[in-house]
Amino acid sequence: MRQHENLLTLSGSDEDSDPEDSIHAIHPEEQRVSSQLVMNKDDESSAFIRNARHILEDFRKGTAWWVQFSTIYFAAVLTYSYTNSRTSNSNVQISIMTVITLIGASPLCGTHLTTAAIGTFVGGQNIIGSTGLETLGATDINLVSYLCLLWLSLIVSWIWSYVMNSSLRILDGCAGRLGTTTFFGMNVVMLTVWGPLKVVDWNRYYYGLVHVIHVAEEDSSVQLASAWSWTEEAELAIGYVLAVLWLGVVAGATRIFHHRYVQQWHQNKSSLDSPNLSQPPAPLNNILVPVLLSLLSILVVNATQYRHAPGLYNGFAVGAYVAMASLQKIPTVFKFFTVSIVAAGWGLTLTPFFVGFAGKSGFTSMLGHVTHIAIETLIVQLRQKRRRQQQQRQRQQQQQQSQVQPRLTESQSSQLQQEEVNIQKSPQLSQEPQQPQQLSPSHHHSRKHHKPKEAFYTKQQRRQQQRLQHQRQQLEPQKQPQQQTTPLHHRAWSAEPKAGDGVWQHPLEEDDENENHVV
Repeated sequence: MRQHENLLTLSGSDEDSDPEDSIHAIHPEEQRVSSQLVMNKDDESSAFIRNARHILEDFRKGTAWWVQFSTIYFAAVLTYSYTNSRTSNSNVQISIMTVITLIGASPLCGTHLTTAAIGTFVGGQNIIGSTGLETLGATDINLVSYLCLLWLSLIVSWIWSYVMNSSLRILDGCAGRLGTTTFFGMNVVMLTVWGPLKVVDWNRYYYGLVHVIHVAEEDSSVQLASAWSWTEEAELAIGYVLAVLWLGVVAGATRIFHHRYVQQWHQNKSSLDSPNLSQPPAPLNNILVPVLLSLLSILVVNATQYRHAPGLYNGFAVGAYVAMASLQKIPTVFKFFTVSIVAAGWGLTLTPFFVGFAGKSGFTSMLGHVTHIAIETLIVQLRQKRRRQQQQRQRQQQQQQSQVQPRLTESQSSQLQQEEVNIQKSPQLSQEPQQPQQLSPSHHHSRKHHKPKEAFYTKQQRRQQQRLQHQRQQLEPQKQPQQQTTPLHHRAWSAEPKAGDGVWQHPLEEDDENENHVV
């Protein structure tokens, strides 16, 4: 019994003892090796986790090049498949707007919507099927088509990365910037790969000059004589222009009014300084709003079954890309209207060229915006030039007037000097004694008064002459006394004789009298 109790106490003491006492002893070297293995496993797992987290962070931000390329290619595959599938066989613009709307509704809208829109433009081209081995307009989807899309997405992603990271700020804020990037990438691929390898025929650059192309790129397989109609083309052209104006003005005005509302909200908050105000209104996405309005307009037109609906779809696309421009570049509704008109003109002009090229609609809207800026700049320069010419003309007139005034003053001063000389001469003539004239019966002088011939002076000049004479008389005393002259008198004028007026005698009588005095 005592032994049994001792065993129980020993077992109880083992249970109550520290667990570390029950661990068998391990060799120190084995313990070190095992710890190193555990640390290596932890390092490998932590490195993998760090890399995975880094990749997920880059994917979430969407700034890495490989993320942009993946997004572009993914959106291109979706758009191309939706457009060229045999079940749907949808219009290109409907496919583009639908894919952009779906990606805009995803949680990655804020970081991946821009590159996804470029991807839809890449997949929106419809010329991969126009190879030398297949008929024009074929829509068969095969592995070659997706490889061509992969190469195009790669080139476009490189161009977009350069545009975004360049310090030149290429087309920053302009309409159709995304489509223009895709269009340039399309031309690079066409000139380097697709054209030389005959993936796409070269005549796509001038397809409308050798085939029947309706306005706004409506392809037709009928003959030219039966397909071409001026009334149809005029109707389609008017509808295309109206479609561009509709989307450009409505979507642009929506963005402008919402932006003003957000600014007004912030001004009211700053003036009230109240923290109890509601949350600020979220700004509208410059890509998603025009796309939604365009998709809505396409659905409405499609429901009417209008025969020229594809041309209107292209017009909606161009107007939507115009409305995507920065509000700093196009700040008013009227400018959206004018830019849309110019873009519509470019769309009609480029109808026979670059048929089916990716990003052509965006390139068209970019041309409209850039042309509008050039026209505005030209008008401003012409106004400035005209203003400078007017100012220069005014300065010349002022200079001429300033030159004419001294000439007038000089001529007036010379006239005044001449008048002074004449005035100085006139008293001298009056002071000269008048010689008595010997009258003879043979000479009879007319007593008619002759007015002296004087130069013609204006009233102001005569007054000025009189004023100068008066001033000269006051300031300059007369140095020479005036000589008194006897007035001319004739004895026949009065009965009484005057002094010096004796009786007339014959000269012989005067001689006789002198002789008598001598005797």
